[in-house]
Amino acid sequence: MNGAEPRRSAPGPQGWRAALATRVAEVARDWRLTIGPVLPGATQGLVHAVRLADGMQAVLKLEKPGQGVEAQAAALAAWAGDGAVRLLRFDAVRGALLLERLVSGEPLAALCEQGRDDAATAALAGLMLRLHRPAPPRALFADAHGWIRAIEACRDPRLDPRLRDRALGLYRDLNASARPPVLLHGDLHHLNVLRDGDGWRAIDPFGATGEPGFDAGTLLTTPVSWLPFQRDLAAIQARRVALLAERLGTERGRIAGWGFVVGMLKTVWDIEDGTGDGRQWRAATEALAPMTRA
Repeated sequence: MNGAEPRRSAPGPQGWRAALATRVAEVARDWRLTIGPVLPGATQGLVHAVRLADGMQAVLKLEKPGQGVEAQAAALAAWAGDGAVRLLRFDAVRGALLLERLVSGEPLAALCEQGRDDAATAALAGLMLRLHRPAPPRALFADAHGWIRAIEACRDPRLDPRLRDRALGLYRDLNASARPPVLLHGDLHHLNVLRDGDGWRAIDPFGATGEPGFDAGTLLTTPVSWLPFQRDLAAIQARRVALLAERLGTERGRIAGWGFVVGMLKTVWDIEDGTGDGRQWRAATEALAPMTRA
């Protein structure tokens, strides 16, 4: 079923964070793991390289127990390695996920930096076609459409009210003609897709349900370390929208509209989390405006 829970596990109390090392040791003992180094990139918990008793390399990820990590595990279990990293084991009480370790692990963002943005966009479109499917019953996924309420509620002076109102208007139009909901990754961007042999697979899903266009909207704002600084940003966004529309079989205006809406949502999250003023999302979002329906 769908839930209206937060988009991700909230940072835990200091006591929970202080106990992470102990929890890693407990899980390692119970699952017979040899703990390796901490892997970079975790924002909510802790990620370790590990080795199983049979010598297989894997990844141990610990997050605060709750809806967020349970939705992540349910999504990974539903995909069963098809387009996403495989979930090997899950302990909901301890918020522990044992994941396969991808051999290469190069992030998709590297293609953008190599001047191969079209190839990166095509790879993301291919992943969406694999990941989007009916959500399994009885799993508590977040409702991606519920996240949009954060845009409406935000009255921070750093949020341009004209852009907020445009995003809300676009969302109303998109929602009025919404496609049937599917299982979404929810955070499908260039750093959450890693090379696996000759292909690509996703990691770190939020685990949500909603219209397929939501995931397309997410990738149109990233990677933030590269996209906002391109002099031909408008042309890049136009190519991305055209390619996504062709591969996903939907209208360009719909793809661009979701990109604008999700870009504003990321801006609001940035402000709410206290990590910035949303400036990193603005250029990529505004470049989509001429292609939207409104």
